[in-house]
Amino acid sequence: MKTWIYFLLLFTLVEGCIEDNGNYKYSALNTIEITGITADTTFRVDQFDTLRLDPALRFSAGELTDLSYEWKINHEVVSTERVLNAEIPITPSASLTYYLASLGVTDNATGLKYYKNFRVIVTTSVTNGLFVLSEQADETAKLSFQRRDKPNALFVHDLFENANPTSGALGKKPRQVYYQGAWDKQLGVVCEEGERVISQLNPATLELIRYYSKETIRGGYNGIFAPGYLVFYMGGMVASEGKLFSYDFRSNGSIFRPIPLQEGTYEFANWVDTNEAIDYYAWVSYDNKGEQFVLLEPGNIALVYDKISPIPVANNLSTTGQRFLAAGTYDYQLKAVILYNSAEQKAYLYSVYINYDFDAEWNIFINKTVTRLSEQTNLINEQSVCFYNAEYWYIANGSTVKRLHEKSTIPNDWFTAPKGNVTTMITKTGSSAAGTNRLFIATYDGAKSYIYEIDLVTKQQLNEPLEIDGKVVSLLAKGTWSY
Repeated sequence: MKTWIYFLLLFTLVEGCIEDNGNYKYSALNTIEITGITADTTFRVDQFDTLRLDPALRFSAGELTDLSYEWKINHEVVSTERVLNAEIPITPSASLTYYLASLGVTDNATGLKYYKNFRVIVTTSVTNGLFVLSEQADETAKLSFQRRDKPNALFVHDLFENANPTSGALGKKPRQVYYQGAWDKQLGVVCEEGERVISQLNPATLELIRYYSKETIRGGYNGIFAPGYLVFYMGGMVASEGKLFSYDFRSNGSIFRPIPLQEGTYEFANWVDTNEAIDYYAWVSYDNKGEQFVLLEPGNIALVYDKISPIPVANNLSTTGQRFLAAGTYDYQLKAVILYNSAEQKAYLYSVYINYDFDAEWNIFINKTVTRLSEQTNLINEQSVCFYNAEYWYIANGSTVKRLHEKSTIPNDWFTAPKGNVTTMITKTGSSAAGTNRLFIATYDGAKSYIYEIDLVTKQQLNEPLEIDGKVVSLLAKGTWSY
């Protein structure tokens, strides 16, 4: 009996299904095809520049309007607009030929997603331009950049943080941005305080290569390490709190304990320099304690500069009472130095010559000469900002800049900044090509800095000044400029 009941129920269900055939209405799915971008297309963009892509959408059954978009490069979302028009902060493709990228289009009514993959090569944009190191209100360092090989380029900030998102910020009390391009190419930032008082960066990607702190100094050192200035050629020197630390790129870029070992024997100026061809053999500096120019040479151990000799001024002119104020470089052999006597309120301008000879047995002999060129009263003081380039000193007191030939006693008025007082200056010189022969003057009004660009020939201000929060403490002009 049960069997017949089950059979009757099954027959009724089958019959119902047959009778219901044709009661449903099906519509064709409106699909989306992304055109204008193909999977084998490779787009090229400089870091921090804008990549613009405007693909077309083709619909199988009429246009859809309720859509959302997601552009990705290297798995990072760079835009959610239909047209990609986004600044690309991604690290340049140093070790990759390209980054994988995609556009995702979502039909919000159905939830269906459509994708188009492509490739992007990100190239460096920091080869040719102006680096700006500034100190913010909380004393932290900010590294900014404006490229100078294309017009109307953005003034880009937070370079270190963007390139090193897991490394935190740069240190505090920034003092110098520098570039060393002869051997182990590197871009660097010097700060007096922080976990990384010296940060060395890849000059193309801005990624952190290595850093230095007191703990990384070789040879044993327990004192204060608050660097204020460094210079690297093949070797190098770091100045900190009246001490000099030697640098050897061949020994894994090591910084060695200060010279000499005797604490308090010398108080070196915040400056040291050399003829680039002989930086292994000798450096020149000024000893503020002994009030004398000095030559530093290796003693019994290579690259341990424990042999320190005074360099007298030609004609036995005295440097008593004079402390180091500023220095600059004319060429490999000639350096320019300003010393200041606060009791006399007088500045003295010197040239320092350093060269070398070898004998038949390849022993090196250092030739050095210090010459007093002129002296100045009521022009330069301890607060003056002084920059040297090609036989001229640019001297700023407050907002006014004067130019002085190194052998002259008469300064010329050069430029008065509309806003703020001068904090630092730098020149970009070279051939007659556009973009060279410029003086950049940074000023600070207590909250914001302004960077003025002055033509060295016409003395005319070019362009509107760059603006940045905080105080600009160092400028670096790098590369070949085209405007």
